[in-house]
Amino acid sequence: MVSPKHVMLMFTIIAPSAICFGAVYRVGDASGWHPMFNYTKWASSNKFHVGDTIRFEYNAIFHNVKEVTEPNYRACNGTKAIATYFSGNDSFTLDHPGHRYFLCGFPYHCRYGQKVEIYVVGEGTSPSPSPSPVADKNPANSASSSHHNFSVQFVTKYLAMVILVLFYLF
Repeated sequence: MVSPKHVMLMFTIIAPSAICFGAVYRVGDASGWHPMFNYTKWASSNKFHVGDTIRFEYNAIFHNVKEVTEPNYRACNGTKAIATYFSGNDSFTLDHPGHRYFLCGFPYHCRYGQKVEIYVVGEGTSPSPSPSPVADKNPANSASSSHHNFSVQFVTKYLAMVILVLFYLF
């Protein structure tokens, strides 16, 4: 039998891992990555921090993800991209504060809205001015749904791990 001291020690070791991971945001929430979506509104309704992850999900036959400089973002120019991704499921860990710029390099997709500017807040920094988010009355469309999905998945996996450890100990 395991003593209460051992159980507390186990939770003391495992529990901090719950706060070490950043949030995971699916770009565009349930809509994913495609033209004709308001990514400016989506991005302004989220607060991204160093350590968070953004995930682009899309059909790789019709789309891609290019990280670009600010001038190329503003001009919808993906020809001189910093990097190009085309897996259909690309994730980026936001590892430093500041702006990151992404667009689709397929013809006209950027011009039809398939681009997103991500502002990453670091410790001790305040966000730069951005457009005021427009309140979405439909909770199913809110940006918090992707964060909520991540939280539910993480808590479920965390609890399963704790149960396995307890099962092993007993």
